[in-house]
Amino acid sequence: MRKSALICLLFVSQLAVMRLFAQSTFPETEGGRIRYAASIEMPKAYLSGICVLLREGDVVRGSLFNEFGVTALDFTYHPENQKVKLHHVISMMDKWYIRRVLRKDLAQLMLRLQQGETTYHNERRHITYQLKVIDN
Repeated sequence: MRKSALICLLFVSQLAVMRLFAQSTFPETEGGRIRYAASIEMPKAYLSGICVLLREGDVVRGSLFNEFGVTALDFTYHPENQKVKLHHVISMMDKWYIRRVLRKDLAQLMLRLQQGETTYHNERRHITYQLKVIDN
């Protein structure tokens, strides 16, 4: 009786740890969706809102919305080659040189998310990307 209760307790605690790890990282399952409070801090601008990541097959689709519901970024991330493709960028950031920095930085941020970290700082451009999991 005690042995089965102990096994049951260990199993439940293991499930809780796995759920906590899955919430704080990247969506690992097909159709897995995670919502983050997101912020991008630049020397002359600041963008904050909600970032939604959705895993579809072997790619992760992401969208960043500001507080007013305007889509700032739409992108896909390919984990096998660690590349980001930008589909939509808000007009104030839709310049070729900004898109290039965003692609590289988002790829680094997604790589960090896979490792369990939620921030990335671009030292050269002084841009900080930060994500915090939103609990449902």
